Amino acid sequence: MLVTPLERSPRKYAYPSGTAFAPYQVMRRDYLLALAVLSWCLLTPRGALAEDSFVDGQTWGLEIGLGGGWNDPNSAYTETLQTFGFAEDFGSTRFRFSAALEKILVRYFSVLLQTNFLGNSDWNRDSGIGPRDRFNWNTWTLDVHARAFLPIGRSVRIYAQFGVGPTFTGTRLYVRTDLDGGQTRYKEIDVGYNLAGLGGAEVTSKHVGLFVQGGYFFAPSPKNRFGDRHQSGGGLILAGLSAHFGRPQ
Repeated sequence: MLVTPLERSPRKYAYPSGTAFAPYQVMRRDYLLALAVLSWCLLTPRGALAEDSFVDGQTWGLEIGLGGGWNDPNSAYTETLQTFGFAEDFGSTRFRFSAALEKILVRYFSVLLQTNFLGNSDWNRDSGIGPRDRFNWNTWTLDVHARAFLPIGRSVRIYAQFGVGPTFTGTRLYVRTDLDGGQTRYKEIDVGYNLAGLGGAEVTSKHVGLFVQGGYFFAPSPKNRFGDRHQSGGGLILAGLSAHFGRPQ
C-alpha cells in the first residue's frame, strides 16, 4: 500500500477551512502578495534610480551632425539621364547633415524626430546653342526613429536606432530653347519614403556632448516619368554635438 505525503503528515496539510482547495487558496494569496510587492518595486519612483540614470535623468535632447556618405551612383534613373546626353558634374557632393530632437520615454528607450540631408547630384550636357543644360537634385528626409540605448555610467552611452518617414527630392532642369532667350527652368518635387538603420556612441557632460553615428538609408528617390528611381540614400558617417535638458521634477 502506497502512503502519500498527505497521509504521513496530516497536520501539515490541515487547514482551518477544512476543504480540499485550502492549499490552493493559500498559494493564490501568496502569489497575489508577491505580485503586489513586485509591482510596488517596479512602479514606485526611487531616488537611486534617477541618480544612476543617463545625464541625471534629463529626458529631452538635441543632436546636430555633419559628415559624408556613399551610395551606388548608377541606377535606371541615371542611365536615362545618360541616354539624353547628360553626364555627372563635379558639383555632386557626398556631404551629409542630420538634426534630431530626442525624447527619452523610459529607461534605455527614446524616440526622435529627425531630418537628414542625403546629398545632391549635378548633371549637365552640351546644349549646342549656348550655355550647357543643367539638371540637379537634392534629397531630404523627415523621419521618426526609435532608439534603444545602453548607458555606461552617467555620461556615456551606445545606441541603435531604426527610422521611417517621407523623403523629399527637389529636381531642377535648366535648358536653353532658342538662341535669343535665356535658360528655362523646370522644377519638381518627388515625395517618396525612406528606411534607416543607425548606430552610434555619445560622450556628454550634464548638458553638452559629442557623438559619432553611422548607418544606412534606403531612399528610392527621385523618380522620373518613366518610373525609374535612384537610390539617394546609402551609407553615412556623422559626428556632431548633442545637448540634454528637461530633468523631470
